[in-house]
Amino acid sequence: MKKTSLTILVLSISILTLAQSSGDVENQSLNSGDLENQFYFRFGYSQPTTSYLGVDDNDFWDSFSRVGGVFELGHIFIINKAALSDGLRLGINVDYAEFSYHQLSYSLEDFDIGLLKISSKIGPSLSYSPAEHLVFDVFVKAKIPWVAGIAIISEVDEEYYLAKPGFGVATGINVRYRFLMLGFEYNSDNMKFENQDHPGQYFGNVGDDSDKTPMPSLSFTFGFSF
Repeated sequence: MKKTSLTILVLSISILTLAQSSGDVENQSLNSGDLENQFYFRFGYSQPTTSYLGVDDNDFWDSFSRVGGVFELGHIFIINKAALSDGLRLGINVDYAEFSYHQLSYSLEDFDIGLLKISSKIGPSLSYSPAEHLVFDVFVKAKIPWVAGIAIISEVDEEYYLAKPGFGVATGINVRYRFLMLGFEYNSDNMKFENQDHPGQYFGNVGDDSDKTPMPSLSFTFGFSF
C-alpha cells in the first residue's frame, strides 16, 4: 500500500511539474470547451465497508450500524497538450482537504466507535466529454491521511486514540454537468492509532496482529465545480 501510494504521488507531481514548466496547465478554458481546469467542493455519504478496522465477519456487522459523511475541496488540472483524442484529456486531480467521519453503533447496547480524519489526495485523472457540458472523470489518487482520531464510547468507559500521517489509495469516477458534480469513490487507507491513556498501545487490526488500522470505505458525493 505504501509503495503504491508513493508511486502515484511521485508520478502525479512529476506530470504536474512538467506540465507547468511547458505551459500545459492553464487556468483559462481550453479549445475543447468543457475540458478545462475545475475547482470543486462536494459533500456526501461515506460508508465503512465490511472490512473496516480489519473486521471481516458478517455476523459482527449484523449487530452494528455503519454511517458516515465526507466533505472535500479539490481541483482538476487539465493538461492541454495531453490530448489523447477529441474530447479526451489527461489531468491531475488534487484534493486539498478531505474531512471524513465514520460512526459504528452497536444495536444491543450503548456502545459507539467514532473516527474523524483529515486527508489530502493527488493522482492522475482521465476526463472525457461525450456531449456539450457533460464530462466524466476517472481517477486514481495517492491518499495521505494527515491526522485522525478514534473515540470509543460506552456506558462504563471511554477510550481515545490519535494517529499520525498514513498512506492509502483512492479510486473513483465523477460525472459533471455544467456546474453540478456527482462522485463515487472507494478509499483504502491505513493509520497507526495510539491510545492516549496508554502510550505504546495501539488500536491495531482486528483481523491480525498489525499495529495499523485499515479504514476502507465507499463515498457518494454531490457538489459544485467551476
